[in-house]
Amino acid sequence: MRRFLKISGLTLLLLLSAGWLGLWLGQDYLIGLFVAGLNRYLCVPVQASRLEVSVLDQFPRLSVTLHDVVVQGSLPQDTVRLARARRLYCAFNAWDVASGHYRIREIILADARVHIRRNRQGVANYHVICSDTVAGPAEAPFSLALEAIRLERVRAVYEDAGREQFMALRGSALNAAVTITGPLVDVRTTGEALVHTVRLGTDDYFRDKQLVLNTSLLIDRDKKELLVRPSRVQVGPARYAIAGAIRYRQAPELDLSCRATGADVQAVLALLPPRLTRPLQGYRSRGQVYVAGTVRGTWSETRNPAVAVQFGCWEASFFHPRYRQAVERVNLTGTFSNGPAHAARTAVLALQNVRGQLAGRPFGGELRLENFTEPHLYLNLEADVELARALQFFPVPAIQAVQGEAQLRLRLHGPLRSLRERPTARQATGQLTFRAVRLQLRSFRQPFTDLSGKVQLAGGTVAVPEVQGRLGASDFRGRGTMHNVLGWALRPGQPLRIDATLNSHLLDFNQLLYVYQPGQAAPAPAQRFARAAAGQVPASLVLSLQARARQVRLRRLRGRELRGSIRLQNQMFSSPGLSLWAAGGQVSVRGTVDTRNPELIKARTVASCQRLPLDSLFYVFEDFGQQFLTARHLRGQLTATAESDVYLDEHLTPLTDKLEAEVHATIHNGQLLNFEPLQRLNLVADRATLRNLRFAELHNSLYVQSRTVYVPEMEIRSNVRAASLIRVTGTHTFDQQIDYHLQIPLLPGLLPRAAARADGPGLRLAIRGTENQFTVRYETGPDKPPGPRPATEAPASAPPPAVAPAPGPRPATRPSFELKKPVKKPAQPQVGEYFEF
Repeated sequence: MRRFLKISGLTLLLLLSAGWLGLWLGQDYLIGLFVAGLNRYLCVPVQASRLEVSVLDQFPRLSVTLHDVVVQGSLPQDTVRLARARRLYCAFNAWDVASGHYRIREIILADARVHIRRNRQGVANYHVICSDTVAGPAEAPFSLALEAIRLERVRAVYEDAGREQFMALRGSALNAAVTITGPLVDVRTTGEALVHTVRLGTDDYFRDKQLVLNTSLLIDRDKKELLVRPSRVQVGPARYAIAGAIRYRQAPELDLSCRATGADVQAVLALLPPRLTRPLQGYRSRGQVYVAGTVRGTWSETRNPAVAVQFGCWEASFFHPRYRQAVERVNLTGTFSNGPAHAARTAVLALQNVRGQLAGRPFGGELRLENFTEPHLYLNLEADVELARALQFFPVPAIQAVQGEAQLRLRLHGPLRSLRERPTARQATGQLTFRAVRLQLRSFRQPFTDLSGKVQLAGGTVAVPEVQGRLGASDFRGRGTMHNVLGWALRPGQPLRIDATLNSHLLDFNQLLYVYQPGQAAPAPAQRFARAAAGQVPASLVLSLQARARQVRLRRLRGRELRGSIRLQNQMFSSPGLSLWAAGGQVSVRGTVDTRNPELIKARTVASCQRLPLDSLFYVFEDFGQQFLTARHLRGQLTATAESDVYLDEHLTPLTDKLEAEVHATIHNGQLLNFEPLQRLNLVADRATLRNLRFAELHNSLYVQSRTVYVPEMEIRSNVRAASLIRVTGTHTFDQQIDYHLQIPLLPGLLPRAAARADGPGLRLAIRGTENQFTVRYETGPDKPPGPRPATEAPASAPPPAVAPAPGPRPATRPSFELKKPVKKPAQPQVGEYFEF
């Protein structure tokens, strides 16, 4: 037995050695036959670095191996190669060597790149096999008898310039069984492929999807027809059954059907382009989801096939793993069709019998969208929502947290363009009712609490018959109407008009002025509200507000009975009048605020007060930021009118160097108590009398410009007999630099009234320094104190007049230290700023 095995082994070895030796000796002959036969089949040039006959490459079959293969495309003057491969194996059976008729049974393409193209005229580059020699004569020494084609690590690209189509895939292990019978080519494909993209126009489908293929195709080259037998393509857990036919003698005629089983929402969305699925990324589903569709008709540059899709779900649930919230028991049926014209203008998308639950609360509705060119929308929606659960399922960037309940009823019916611009009451109706809502916005320090109310939609108008709530310590209750809401929300640049009435028990401006803090960017239209709160008022917003508040708080201010109106148009706030009882008197304000330049906001106001206690005024305004003359020094009642131009930056910080104001004031029953500079005038009167200086009615005008308060000359008639008339003028800067000048006529009570003139004998004093360190000195020289030079003053270098004045009585001159009203000048821009009026 051992002898028999040994002899058999030696015999087999000799046969193999003889066969290998025969192949090695006849290798050039076989390669010559292969090249001659290959040239008879090919219509394009094929280049290879070398050819060899191998026994081991495709054992047990023999193969002719081509290395570094380059296949030219069939398009004339085409610089893009049809294929480049590192190795191409053409395998045939071993007994073909004995018969002398070599039949290529299998082709293996390894480490290759295939680029299939169609130019803008529709001519392809893949016509490489001559159709009249595919079968080949039976007596030919080398011919094709394909049984299989295998692709190993092959990247294929398909590009159609005329239809703007592009497809790229990579096959790692694809096997194709090929049977050629005359003009019929039967191809059965199994294996896996990675689809990088299928691009139609500008949209990418099937991006980076792993496919498992099990397809059966029959190609009739005479009839130019591709028959797709029932095949299956698996993408993740979803399996798609595909069948139909494609005729391509002229423009492709499609008759295809597809049905998905085992699919979920993310499997379906994964096939669509990102621009359509980006808002729904991350959501998952459970339950039965189905998709089926057909494509029938001619597909060309001028015609589209008929597309019909049916989809839906039963008892499904949709959830997001991050938010841990789900919409449950969802049922819907949907259809899509491109209509009788097979175009976007006749396309229809319909969602019917939509029902579901969110946190145990039901919702339902219907949707129909017609004519994708000029869309017509039909929407009916009803929902009972717990707001906290709804926010968890579908987060809104501008909202940090919300609690409460809401009921929504919405109906939209009509062209989308009309709904955006001017919808009628028949086209848009709805109602939102909410109660016990607590809303925390990311850009607000304080939350809205106890929000309750009702919002009604009728056409482009939103009516708020009632709404109430709290913002921090402030409460509000009001009603109003918003016009053109849908147009403003759906179409940028559309105007929005708001007419509202607001009532409040308490407005706490200590919180309201600082409630807004810039945070994360919010999408439109929430972003437009954020910009308005930051000073960038939308040009399209028109506002008319009637306000009334019983109590108002701001630092030391405790006001009551705030009443007035505010209007906004063209980024200009205006008020014909706001009145407030505060500090023991009544204050009224009117004016405008120009926000057209958000970096330089201008407020022009006129404020007035009647019989306002001076000590209360100084206390409320915290002594206006100075300590020279404070609330403890003053008594009396102020009646005044103030006109001011105030400039603010984008953070609403006043620019004091641009501030200009003019104040006309009258003080009744005034008193000056324990004023330190007067204590130093004890040569005029004793200190006890100077501690309580009473003066009669006082009139004067104050001017503010260039961070300086100018006090023109005024006469104070006091209760001090020796100083019953005091003339005062001077300046007081915002840096607390003071420069006051006093003139006290000597013995004004003893001299006749005609003699008690300014040019009579008098005591002149100067108070200079800061509010904490100042000096009181006698003035003897004619020097003028620092102040604005009058515009009519002659230059210092002007020559004296040549003609002497005529003799006569000398006119009385004003005191040399008297200040005149400063010349009003336009505000000048600072370094790096520019503005104009």
